[in-house]
Amino acid sequence: MEKPNYVLKANEAALVPKNENSLLRKLRMPVWIIIGVMILGSLIFQENLFSELSGPTQMLFIIIAIGAIFGGGYTRVPTPFEIRFYDDYMIVYRERHYYHKKMIRKEYDKFYYKDIKKCQYRAQTKRINIFGIVEGIWYKYNKDGTLPEKPTYHKTTNSMCYFYTSADPEVDFVAEIEKHSPIKVVVDNY
Repeated sequence: MEKPNYVLKANEAALVPKNENSLLRKLRMPVWIIIGVMILGSLIFQENLFSELSGPTQMLFIIIAIGAIFGGGYTRVPTPFEIRFYDDYMIVYRERHYYHKKMIRKEYDKFYYKDIKKCQYRAQTKRINIFGIVEGIWYKYNKDGTLPEKPTYHKTTNSMCYFYTSADPEVDFVAEIEKHSPIKVVVDNY
């Protein structure tokens, strides 16, 4: 494999779920179904079915519904990644990109400089978007933490790649990209 001219090692702010194994997270779908059935039943029978429940049952249902609907959520955590710069292309490399508990991937997103339509830094969200033709090579981690020999995804498409820079504020990503590649980054302050 070709040796990169420069490797920018940094952290991106990856989105991961909070309390993924919590009971309230597992109750979310049944609670939504019960709420839907109660609303639909109330409309059909022209009677408030919720008021037919006893007071303690109503309170318990309200507490579980609020916890299931608003509990959990997501948070951004610093996750290592690399941008590898070569003569004609760059690779955004993630050793472990977390999507959810059952999908963690090793990813290589390769962009030839000539095929990049736009590289944009959105200052308000601290996100860099790279638009263009990308060769994506992804390996989905097995349940035991190993990687398959062949990639689970390998396609070249007209797409985008993005990452959040807020986890590494001391790195000037715009300057680094412009210094080590022919790409001009468009900075949007909205």
